[in-house]
Amino acid sequence: QEAELRSQLTLYTEKFEEFQKTLTRSNEVFATFKTEMGKMSKTIKKLEKDNILWKGKHEQASKNMFSMAEELNNQKLKSDRLEKLCRALQAENKSCREKLAAATGAAPDDAGDEGTVTPPPPPPPAENGEEEEGIEVIPSPQGDDDEGEKDSN
Repeated sequence: QEAELRSQLTLYTEKFEEFQKTLTRSNEVFATFKTEMGKMSKTIKKLEKDNILWKGKHEQASKNMFSMAEELNNQKLKSDRLEKLCRALQAENKSCREKLAAATGAAPDDAGDEGTVTPPPPPPPAENGEEEEGIEVIPSPQGDDDEGEKDSN
């Protein structure tokens, strides 16, 4: 019976050694898994920070693009108003030239409408000895929609 107990002891010893080897391998795998999880956790945190950074940059770029679009729209509106005012001033200039030409008896000069401004001839002296004012100052409109629409009497 002693031999039988010794063989059981040997069997249990072998199984215990096998169990310890398996436990050692399991601990090694667990340690490897734990280090990989740590690395993955660091990578995820870094990627989350990058994600937040890129989201912020995207939002800022969107805001900048929106403000630039608004600015472009405002510049187009200003440009349209200035073009309208320029056309009105050119029409008023032409009207004034025609009136001046009619008053002096000369033919109206249309060459000035091309962008080259020729000064009008000096007005004739007044009969009462005082000099007449030849230029009427018209105040510029301040942001009204009817810019450039002037009464040319």
